[in-house]
Amino acid sequence: MRQDGWSGNASLEDSEDDPGSMQSLLLQALSRSGGGERGGHLAQKNLALVQSLDGLRRGLLHRVGNSVYGNLRKKVSRVTMALLDDVSSLVDVPQPNAQGRCSVGDLRQLILWGIRHNVTWNTQALGVRSQGLPSSLPFLSCPSTEGDERRSQLPPAHLSPKTAPSSPTVSKQKHLHKLSNAPQRSQFNQPQTGRTRVSNDQQKEMEYSTSIEILEAACNESIPGLTGVSNFTVFLYCKLFEGENGSVEPAVTQMGLDLHATCSDAAWYLSAAEEDFLWVHVCSEFFVHEFNNTVCANSSFWLQRAHQATATKEYHFFNQTTIDDLCVQLSGEAIGSPGLDDNCLAQLGSRLLSAQAFRHCFLPNNSVLISAVCGRESPDSLRSLPEGSWAAAYCSKIQNFSHVDTTEDTCQYRDWAVHHFTNSTLLELCMQTHGLREYICLNITLYNQLIRSMPQFTDFCDDLQAELEGRKCLLQRFFDMLPAPYEFDTSQLCVDPAPLLVEVVHKLSVCEVEGGEREGFLVMLGYVLRVLDFMVGLSSGLDEGEVEARQGLGQAILLSSLLDNSSWATLQPEASMSVLHTVGVFLRREQNATLKEDLLSCFSPVLWDLIQRDDNSSALRVLLQEYLQMPRDSIRTLVMSAEKDAVKRFLSHMHQSWDQLQVETGQASQKELQAMETMTAAFIHKFPRVTPELFVDLSQFIPFMSVSDIMSFPASLIVNDSVLTAIRDHSSGMKSLQKKAFVKRLLQSSVVGDVPTWPPYFLSSILPLLPYLPVSHFQQLTSQQLTPLAEFLGNGSLDGVRGRHVLRTLFSKKKNLTSDNILRLGVLACYLDPVDLRSFIQDSAVSLALWQQLAQCMSKGFISDSGRLSSWLIPAVQNLNVSSMASPELSALSGLLPQLGASFLLSLPSQEILEILSQPGIHKYSPAQAFQMLSKISKDTTLTMEKLCRLKPLHPGLSPAVLRDLQWPEISEAAHCQCWKMLLTELKPGHRAMLYNAMQEALHRDMQNITQQANCLSPFIPLRKLAETLNGEAILRDISLHRDILWSPQQAQLLFKTISEFKNISSMMARSLGHIASGMSCDFLRLWSNDTDFAELLQFVSELPGGMRPALRKCMIEELRKQPELDLSALSSGFAATLPVTMIEDLSNVSLRAVMVHIQAHFDDFLRLPHYKQTNLAEKAATELGSSQAEGEIDGATLDVLGPLLPFLDRDSLALVDRGALALRLEEMQSFCLPKEVLRDIAALLTQKDLLGEPSKWQVEDVEHLGRLVFSLSTKQINSIPLMVLNKDTVEQVLVGQSHWEDSVVGGVCVTQCMDQHRQREQTQSLIRGIVRARSRRAKVPVPSCADIRGTFPSAWTSTQLSRMSQEDLEQCVEVFAQDASMSSEQRRALWVKLRQSFSPVRELRADQVLALGSVVTEMGERELYDTSLTDLGVLAHLGTLTGWSPKKMRAVISGVMRRRKLKVEQLTAVDLATFGHLICGLYPSEMKRLSPYELSMAVPFLREASLPCTEQQMETLTSCLSRPEAFGPVSSWGPEVFTEIGTLAVGLEDMVLSALVQEQVEGITPEAIALMTPKKMAVVFSGVQLSWLSAEQAWAVTEEQWAELDTEQRHAVSLARYEGDVLLELRGRNWAPAALNADGSTVRSLALCFLLWQLI
Repeated sequence: MRQDGWSGNASLEDSEDDPGSMQSLLLQALSRSGGGERGGHLAQKNLALVQSLDGLRRGLLHRVGNSVYGNLRKKVSRVTMALLDDVSSLVDVPQPNAQGRCSVGDLRQLILWGIRHNVTWNTQALGVRSQGLPSSLPFLSCPSTEGDERRSQLPPAHLSPKTAPSSPTVSKQKHLHKLSNAPQRSQFNQPQTGRTRVSNDQQKEMEYSTSIEILEAACNESIPGLTGVSNFTVFLYCKLFEGENGSVEPAVTQMGLDLHATCSDAAWYLSAAEEDFLWVHVCSEFFVHEFNNTVCANSSFWLQRAHQATATKEYHFFNQTTIDDLCVQLSGEAIGSPGLDDNCLAQLGSRLLSAQAFRHCFLPNNSVLISAVCGRESPDSLRSLPEGSWAAAYCSKIQNFSHVDTTEDTCQYRDWAVHHFTNSTLLELCMQTHGLREYICLNITLYNQLIRSMPQFTDFCDDLQAELEGRKCLLQRFFDMLPAPYEFDTSQLCVDPAPLLVEVVHKLSVCEVEGGEREGFLVMLGYVLRVLDFMVGLSSGLDEGEVEARQGLGQAILLSSLLDNSSWATLQPEASMSVLHTVGVFLRREQNATLKEDLLSCFSPVLWDLIQRDDNSSALRVLLQEYLQMPRDSIRTLVMSAEKDAVKRFLSHMHQSWDQLQVETGQASQKELQAMETMTAAFIHKFPRVTPELFVDLSQFIPFMSVSDIMSFPASLIVNDSVLTAIRDHSSGMKSLQKKAFVKRLLQSSVVGDVPTWPPYFLSSILPLLPYLPVSHFQQLTSQQLTPLAEFLGNGSLDGVRGRHVLRTLFSKKKNLTSDNILRLGVLACYLDPVDLRSFIQDSAVSLALWQQLAQCMSKGFISDSGRLSSWLIPAVQNLNVSSMASPELSALSGLLPQLGASFLLSLPSQEILEILSQPGIHKYSPAQAFQMLSKISKDTTLTMEKLCRLKPLHPGLSPAVLRDLQWPEISEAAHCQCWKMLLTELKPGHRAMLYNAMQEALHRDMQNITQQANCLSPFIPLRKLAETLNGEAILRDISLHRDILWSPQQAQLLFKTISEFKNISSMMARSLGHIASGMSCDFLRLWSNDTDFAELLQFVSELPGGMRPALRKCMIEELRKQPELDLSALSSGFAATLPVTMIEDLSNVSLRAVMVHIQAHFDDFLRLPHYKQTNLAEKAATELGSSQAEGEIDGATLDVLGPLLPFLDRDSLALVDRGALALRLEEMQSFCLPKEVLRDIAALLTQKDLLGEPSKWQVEDVEHLGRLVFSLSTKQINSIPLMVLNKDTVEQVLVGQSHWEDSVVGGVCVTQCMDQHRQREQTQSLIRGIVRARSRRAKVPVPSCADIRGTFPSAWTSTQLSRMSQEDLEQCVEVFAQDASMSSEQRRALWVKLRQSFSPVRELRADQVLALGSVVTEMGERELYDTSLTDLGVLAHLGTLTGWSPKKMRAVISGVMRRRKLKVEQLTAVDLATFGHLICGLYPSEMKRLSPYELSMAVPFLREASLPCTEQQMETLTSCLSRPEAFGPVSSWGPEVFTEIGTLAVGLEDMVLSALVQEQVEGITPEAIALMTPKKMAVVFSGVQLSWLSAEQAWAVTEEQWAELDTEQRHAVSLARYEGDVLLELRGRNWAPAALNADGSTVRSLALCFLLWQLI
């Protein structure tokens, strides 16, 4: 660079004039060595020398650089930390509060937060890294140059604007901007680094200067004024500019533009308001208080205004003025904007307005200003200007610039074709155009083309090369000549800092720091850091330490730049992308979840805006993934804290980008799905009123919407076309409950109207929701409506009730049903009457497609796989050649395979059978079929434990032979542990014993990996074995292994007692024992009742998994009563649900809601509660959680909240249920448990006229609609249903529905805990009366076929009817009979008489045949049983669970087994005793005495739940055997864990022994054992004191017969135990037998209130 200020960096030409200079000598020496060509030849010939030089250079720089850069990094780090504290105090970073809420931060705060948490931002992309030496000092406010004259003080704001600009004190020599008129250097002669910006900068400079020069002239009065701009506006501008540039006195400078004072000046309004009405409007908008006080509320102002109008006689000004309109608008708060854009409004509102902003907001654009001065672009307009005036000179210059513009347009050489470059005239015109010479000479392709036509270009380009070399400074030439290559731009060495340094020194001496002292220092420090960064950047690439140093400097510079808020208002696209990328990297790598939550909670809206601006789907995907890992409360808080507009924009962008996000919900974890549900709920709750547009943006979250949120949508919203379209588009991912909720909400709209009036287009719009239309509405669809929809409904998953309605509507006459249309019915074909289907199944034309469709329906559970239809379907399918069937055809049969029997698949290879039956969804085989298939697979293949786990349909066929051949590879895998637990829980007791024994043997063979397996089997270890295996020291030593095992209650008691005998257990230590702590005694709990952390101990115990021991729960409740100050809300919701009624009253609403959530998730636990507690909780739910919209009525919203709690409401509440709302929910009620206490009330509700009406008038549709709810009716009501309605098909549907419900978890518990089974049998007999009985006296008693048996159940038919069945039907239904345990002895006997001939000779019966007979085996003769081979333990395991044995037949079985196995009683193992089950009662008492006490104690876990049909003497013998030292020792030494372990066997304890039991021992007796005691024995052995020790569970187990034998004291004790000390509740229930108890909810609450008052008194 050629600059006059620094001779040391002179050009090459200058240095060559002085041959004696050091520079010249150095350059000549380097040139002679070839360095002028950048060491090219030398590098090629002397590569080793070059490498050595380069290595020497790098080593030197590495050693020096490491030290320099290391020190620099340390110092920059300290500066950064200091900056961080100072900037943080000025730029407040939001922090989450205790509730997790966070005020939304902006981009600056995000950057600051990131630096504070070690996030490294890309400063280059953010635009804060130095591209060169900073050219200005942004922190300085400088006065005018010394040559400028000082401006005098401007006139005050209240002076007339017409006179202000003409003040003689305004200097006319001041120039706001000055275009240099000095000769400009050729662009080809300028430094290379500046060329690329000259043209653009000049253009911007010209545009910027246009308005500045004109405004300067107006301020200096070089021109009289500006057309279209008021003098006051010009005056304001001049004042602003002079204040910014220091051209007025300091006092005036501090005043700035004080519109505040102007708007408070009444005189100004009077003198100039009409002319400058814009400014009046500005005052009314931004200075409302001043405007109101000065004008609107100032009566003197209006008086002066009137005088002014009178004096000037300009009455129209007074009458038509708009100032009074502004006052009217001001009073109504309706002042409009004065037509300014948002930036202008914001700057006016903040009272900060620069001269540049003022120009933009209030002055015309450049062309208008030029026209105002120069007129239109014509020669005449220029001639009219006074010669020599400023305007004439200016306009002439503008005209010349327009010529330059024309030239520039012509010289756009990048758009030229090749022939343009050979046009000499054009080249001469454009020769000075920047970049043209480089474009020609450096473009090799173009250069070669031009040389051929114009050789002169050679000299032209040689001159350019010489010129480029000539521009290099000494340092650049020096480094270029060095032989070793360098990795930095040597042109940076030519930057000349001298003029800049001179300017900096000058400015520092005359300028002042802007802003406050602190802010100014930080801005100044940022400038210094930029200079330092530039200096460090000169060595770019010389040392690796420079990267880290510049990176630290960049973060510090970035930190200092945060003080300037305006520079962060907008970002370039690459900056937005960089921020998102950096945040994404941080989120992926950061392990601290709390830190990530803070970032997302406080800055999500900022990230949303950046994502939307950048349309960055990858960043959105990262953000969404992180949201799904956040706690649910944090997600909810994040959304609720954000601004609504930001959330709307985010939702809209997410909706548009959803396909790109590739969200795979099918592969999401449970936690992620819950997070999506939480996020969806938060988005919905954010907007109280969801619009159709917002719903569409939310539509991707439809599969995650909760039922309650769906029901909260306005009904008018759901009927919107765009909303229905969104629902239809996302219906595939929705659950049935969600679809039902949308339908319910849809029906609540008044627009919908009656179902028969629905037009086709509406039905099409709700097509995915149609199968979920309530049955009461679906049954109103007409044939005209259903005909176009038949194909869709047939291809869907329509259920039986709706499907049969479609068939009845479309095919009202059976003759309309043909082979052609039956194939088009799809799933609807499954709902045809089986009798009608029989003929089609036998039709070869449709048989194949039909049975595949029917089998698929069975697999999906649409129809029963064991009903009437299977009687005709099975023979048709059994004729098929299974060997030739393809895999899809076999898969279609999965639901029917168990009914086809083992013979259907046994022809296939065992490996193929194993693969088929390992598929999920196949129903269980009967024991006989499973036994055959499992035996074949075990013989033909290597059956491993892993394969056995997958063969769930065959588990009932386990036998010792299969277990003996079982292989146990990779026994340590955790997956097997889960399988073992499932098998040891679900199998029959005998099978469990066999499997447990096999697992133990396998473990002992693989002692290396025994630890994990031992832990897996630990919950199933018999107490006796556990007692001899573990000791307190060993348990504590390996407590980390034992603490998380889900021990049984008796195991936990034993372990806790064992540890306490070894070491004193503190309260804190108890909490470290994990699940073992659930075995703590009541004495231990009371020991710490006065401890400060007793509440924490109670909370810990209440939260232990697996349920609480009844005795421990009772003890905790007693302690809570003694200390009412303890906070009940700290207890787990599961424990709180079991609290006494009076304590439930003390729960907060939050705790009560948690209890209800727990009940919904664990409803089987709720069913085990006493009925009075169930009613109390249901009433609480209806009162506290139900809808408050309808007083005195339980509406649909409350019904949805109650769910399965509905039948547990008291009678008064049930009467308040809205019938219409209930009709919509009858289908859901079919899954509810209906307790015996409310059946009458439920029946009365269902038979109301506005619901279903009298049963005598019911149609088939009504019974189908009710389903199993028919059993809530009384026997009399069921008998009144017309027999035509109760046809075989309808009755089968009801019975199948009841059977499926009883097989569910809730149904199984409900049957045993809440239902009257005797009543249930009576109602069932009434339901099937038209099928099993003669319909008239003259009619014959029907003889059942196998189809009839399948359509009902075997015990529904009398023994006479069964004996008349054909042999063929009997043989087809053998296994159906085997599975009915409710048949009487006469019925079983009749069947065996008929079946004996098919199973002869009896003594040769195979194991699978015995299993096929099931309960019928109990009616075989004693001799037959004795002679039959029943030695297989797999067979005995099933026979031992049968309950119809007579003592003699049990003896015959046991004797036969012992004889065939040649065993003595003493040799019977624990597995033998466990598989005997009930058959153990076939041993004589004398034989029982010879049993091994140890083996019996090991068999106890598998016998403890059985209700053994033994005599009292046999039971006493068994328990006396257990009291021997080899078993559990004397009863007096038994702890409660032993009583719990032996379960129902405790019934056999002698009377004297039971009478001597202490409280702890009584607490260990199981409720099942108490229920099995004879009434007389209970009344004799237990005193009133002992009965008072019972837990609530034990007390409620007392039967009606036992209660009748108790005396008054004993009854009182049992009642107190039942009601857990609630005295008044006990008084109410004392004289009632358990069966008569029906605790009315309102009475319970009244009694509870009385009890509380009694306590207070």
